[in-house]
Amino acid sequence: MKRIRLLSLVLLALVAVNALAGGQQAMAEGQPLVVGVRDDIVNFSFLNETTGKYYGLEIDLAKELAQRLGRDGVEFVTVTPTTREETLQEGDVDCLIACYSIDKERRELFDFSVPYYTDGTVFMVQTSSCFTRWKDLVGMTVGVLAGSNTGDLVKETLERIDPKGVKLQEEETYQDLSDALERGDVDAVCMDGCIAQAYMNEDRAYLPGSLAVQSYGVATRKDSELSGQVAAAMDEMLDDGTVRRFVDKWD
Repeated sequence: MKRIRLLSLVLLALVAVNALAGGQQAMAEGQPLVVGVRDDIVNFSFLNETTGKYYGLEIDLAKELAQRLGRDGVEFVTVTPTTREETLQEGDVDCLIACYSIDKERRELFDFSVPYYTDGTVFMVQTSSCFTRWKDLVGMTVGVLAGSNTGDLVKETLERIDPKGVKLQEEETYQDLSDALERGDVDAVCMDGCIAQAYMNEDRAYLPGSLAVQSYGVATRKDSELSGQVAAAMDEMLDDGTVRRFVDKWD
């Protein structure tokens, strides 16, 4: 009799857990998808302060993702390279779609979807500097974005060329980097090519070659239920051409 009673209690507990999980999923489906995005990257995620609306490839991706997940629209939260990881870890957003590149260290912290955009990291200089190759930057000052993985890449690469390496100067925004280059506070800046093109002009040039390949993915909390849902939806969007359509629209 005790065994039967114990078995009944176990079965009731399992039913309650399944019901709770089903209820939580149904509740999530009726809620907006809260997405961490940048507000300063033209063609990817840019906030028009006049209209209060975000525009760009990642904004379109977020809206489509929310629809495929059955969510009630999207709520955008502005993040920066220095705040985005904590924002996701603390649960302030459901996911990041914020030019967040996939690498080994970040995979230990978060789950990632398949890449939706791949680009190369480049050096940009003023043409008046007469720099023509990476070696010219040894001993110089290179501007990088605070909170990005670019600084480590620059330092490691130039130290392999010459032990003297390079001095890094971190800036909070890409506009700050561009301004620092214009003023001569830095000798070069390093950023992803798709972002650098917004700050390219007739007085600037790229040094030949790409420092590294950067692949952007949608990041979710490690081993969360949402990770599998996002992965499946992004796979579909890649297979049916939706991602390609958005990329072509904003490139």
